[in-house]
Amino acid sequence: TAMSEQLLRLDHITMQFGGVVAVDDLELEVNEGEIVALIGPNGAGKTTAFNVITGVYQPTNGAVWFEGRKIIENTPHGKMKKLYKGQNASKYSHMIAPTPDKITQMGIARTFQNIRLFNEMTVLDNVKVGLHNQIKYGMWTGILRLPAYKEKEHEMNREAMKLLKIFDLDKEADYKASQLPYGKQRRLEIARALATDPTLLLLDEPAAGMNPQETLELAEFIKEIRDHFHKTILLIEHHMDLVMGIADRIYVLDFGKLIAKGTPEEI
Repeated sequence: TAMSEQLLRLDHITMQFGGVVAVDDLELEVNEGEIVALIGPNGAGKTTAFNVITGVYQPTNGAVWFEGRKIIENTPHGKMKKLYKGQNASKYSHMIAPTPDKITQMGIARTFQNIRLFNEMTVLDNVKVGLHNQIKYGMWTGILRLPAYKEKEHEMNREAMKLLKIFDLDKEADYKASQLPYGKQRRLEIARALATDPTLLLLDEPAAGMNPQETLELAEFIKEIRDHFHKTILLIEHHMDLVMGIADRIYVLDFGKLIAKGTPEEI
């Protein structure tokens, strides 16, 4: 088979807060269609790396490439010039800092360690929030609720229900999100992320708080997302069984530094 396209690449990503280097010269790549896991103890810098990729933090140094173009870049400046403890400071000179919503529009979606759903909204409406990223209609159409808007609403309901069916959540479409059991809330959060039609899905500890049975189902489910939706997945996880069962490649972070990378067998 031909080499698959490189989708995401982190070049020398360093994230320093004051004197603390949370991520230290991280090099990482994810190819199209892969499931890649980022593992390591708490405080190793995994979520910080996600926050850099999704525009929540601007890296202190380094660059992020997505679909062959540079989407994020920074270099130590201001006070950080003196404070900087990382490497490769002179390598970068530009500042490219898209906001999280711009990153979502580029095709990167994420979930969070602590589930972030709109608890008071229905399961259906939570998914429609994701769909709004894709469906474009003029402001006036929406405000005046013109026929085009009504048509879009129907379309969105249909699309959202299709997703919920795949995720086995269609029977709970009218429940409030907060009424779902934990495992289903997790699935709903992933469904909402997928509704933005991302190329790359970032999952931050999807198995957190799950029992062994739910973890097993989640593993199958993540594989299905890759195979059925043709998505590329980068995940942070503490459940080693889950990671070893589904990851094509693994990166191990410790104190912000990459200490190993390879296939599950190698790791």
